[in-house]
Amino acid sequence: MKDVRASHRGGTDPRRALSLTEVVASVLALGFLACALLPSLGAARRRSQQSTCVDRLHALGEATSLFSADDATENAIPVHPLFSKQDPQNPAYIGAYEWGGKSGIGRTGWYHGVGSPEMNSRYGTQAGFGPATRPLNKYLYPHGFRNNNEPTISRTGWILDTKLDLPAFRCPADDGPPSGGQCPDWLHHKDRSAYDQFGTSYSANIFWVVSSEGTLQSNSPYLRPQSQVPNPSRTTLYEEAIGSWVWSVRRYPEVCLWSGQGLDPGPTWSVRSWHDKAWTYNMAFVDGHAGPRAIYIEGSEDNHGYALHRRIERVFDDDDMQTRYQCIIVRGDGWQKDTLPAPFIETGLHGFASLSYENCLDGAN
Repeated sequence: MKDVRASHRGGTDPRRALSLTEVVASVLALGFLACALLPSLGAARRRSQQSTCVDRLHALGEATSLFSADDATENAIPVHPLFSKQDPQNPAYIGAYEWGGKSGIGRTGWYHGVGSPEMNSRYGTQAGFGPATRPLNKYLYPHGFRNNNEPTISRTGWILDTKLDLPAFRCPADDGPPSGGQCPDWLHHKDRSAYDQFGTSYSANIFWVVSSEGTLQSNSPYLRPQSQVPNPSRTTLYEEAIGSWVWSVRRYPEVCLWSGQGLDPGPTWSVRSWHDKAWTYNMAFVDGHAGPRAIYIEGSEDNHGYALHRRIERVFDDDDMQTRYQCIIVRGDGWQKDTLPAPFIETGLHGFASLSYENCLDGAN
């Protein structure tokens, strides 16, 4: 019999097992390689989520233009049917989130109905804000939704409405609330996404001013015909819920003191975003385009670190020959929340301007 070993004489036996040292070295090399790749993979994932979030905001802007074209009053932002059916002395339906999406489970126990606290959510089906009632839904999901708030529907339907997967209204990076003293109900549930809290990851631009009679007036696209928004390419239509109130963070110099303003970001001087870039949030604009915008004016910091988060501007009104000042002008580089010099839209509702963000500005429950 031929000696097989002879054919390998002077060479390396291919059947030789790796030594322990070689195994450890290989594992360490793979570990170092993984560590080197992880930051790149994480950055790629964040870029993908950012891009998807912007694309979805763009789609919401386009769908809203279709809504506006069909709407009898050409509203730039869909208005929920319950808006006009509420008590004007004690308004509760103010439009920041009810324009589209699924049932939210935030503000638990807000509606005094039956079932668990989540089923009695401020943004839920039992309170009247199920997906069948949110007006933009039919433009993105034309198959429609069953109205699970009919008397014959069981509680199972209310729960199912909170479990819906509606990607059009969900930012893939949506991982929960901001840090700080805003939105206490949401902060109490730190692991809850805005999509689950409100039914959508995005907030509509509902920017109010209060008249001398104490009524709320719209100084935003809300309740305004799309064609009457003066600067559609820079006026915010929708924005990520985590950044919708950041313009009100304590700033320097403080020139517009009002109830609710003044959250201190703390020693890190940073308000986080869902995309790991502080002070920067995705927005959709009235003309339909979308993209990230910074709520921060570089180089405006004082000795204590406080800075401007919107530009101090004045707008001259040709109609009444007056200059409007910065307390009702909220603008930054490439974005604005106000619609000046267009006239305010009177609502007849009485309340505080902070209502426009569901009490997230003044910290009230």
